[in-house]
Amino acid sequence: MKAWPISLRLISAASAMLIVGACTEKLDSSGVCGVLCPPLGGAVQNITIDAVALDTAVLSFSGLGAEPRLLLATRGDTLDARIIIRFDSLPLTFREGTDTAKAITLVDSASLRFLIDTLSIKGTDPVTIEAYDVDTTASDTSTAAVLALFRPDRFIGAQTFTRAQLKDSIEYLLPNSHVLAKVQTGARMRFGLRAVSTGSSQIVFSSEESGAPTRVRFRVSADTTVQAFVIGPYSQTPTDDAIVKENLGDYTVFARKPPEGNPTDLNVGGIPPRRVYFRFDIPSSILDSSTIIRATLLLTQIPNPLLDPTDTVYVVPQLVLAGAAVTDPTKAAQIVTGLGIDTLRSRPGDGGLTLVEVASAFTVWRALKASETPRAIVLRVRDEGTSPLQIRFYSLEAGPALRPRLRISYTNQVPLGLP
Repeated sequence: MKAWPISLRLISAASAMLIVGACTEKLDSSGVCGVLCPPLGGAVQNITIDAVALDTAVLSFSGLGAEPRLLLATRGDTLDARIIIRFDSLPLTFREGTDTAKAITLVDSASLRFLIDTLSIKGTDPVTIEAYDVDTTASDTSTAAVLALFRPDRFIGAQTFTRAQLKDSIEYLLPNSHVLAKVQTGARMRFGLRAVSTGSSQIVFSSEESGAPTRVRFRVSADTTVQAFVIGPYSQTPTDDAIVKENLGDYTVFARKPPEGNPTDLNVGGIPPRRVYFRFDIPSSILDSSTIIRATLLLTQIPNPLLDPTDTVYVVPQLVLAGAAVTDPTKAAQIVTGLGIDTLRSRPGDGGLTLVEVASAFTVWRALKASETPRAIVLRVRDEGTSPLQIRFYSLEAGPALRPRLRISYTNQVPLGLP
């Protein structure tokens, strides 16, 4: 795969796309500059074709712990999301003034500081956050092993927050004795957090990947001139995979989650997160020899009433840049760019026709050879890996009236140069 030539062509295509977009956004305006946007000429033709050659829902490769935010939720029988935070490297000594290093024998004012996305809070009832010691030698990717440690003998403490107390940041108090025991024995300190509420509750915290992770803070001396320790998440395992080790500083695990949609449908988002991959077969007479005025992917949405059916989900269409050598749609769906395609706003409970504007993709495709870079796009949710909500569409396996189609408005006469 020749990465640099394709990148250069994409930059050129992006510039051309901006010009085409400027010339076609307001077709009915009589005030458009004739020099910058010469007349298209010819009659505009509108066709709807079965141009989708392949559609499939694939798992996102974000991976455990790679999510940009952490979800803590208790939503009855539908959703139970918990948070794991690892502090595998703790200080053993401290200094007072110019004294030599001293062993830590005191811990005071221990707490966790969370940053909250207040717009994502759900529920009005008070919520209790329980903390458990989830340190284990089991496989790092075994969520079942971690969930099994949310039990009475691993209980550390709890703190209740009213809705009014859930502000941009909160301090969660920890037992000083628990932190001191971990420090003095040189042990790892791994917290599992669980939400408990009489009603439905959901909170979203910043993660390590966001750059503003939860931090543990504690004092080790009665002398106020000795600064408190402030430590960020850090995982020492697994030792054989540096990327996974870094991701597992903090992550979300699910004790319960909404069921998946029909495997023959096109399911976007959810837990685990999914993307939808579309590959198109577009006649060269349209793509190469016409001016594309508008191109719209027509999808039929399937109502999903299981969880927050009226909430807005942002679905992001992206261009696939994977070369023809990448034949696995799951892998190809990870090599994408957000070049010039609008975000789609949808609600899980909605149904019926959904329009995805993809005209800007045509400019890029025209600059690339189909034999080198297939004509493909991906749909993914903006809150991939964090939101349990899932948008569903019918696939090519559905009846003819429900299948994905492509509607194109174009003119055969392509303007060349200035008038």
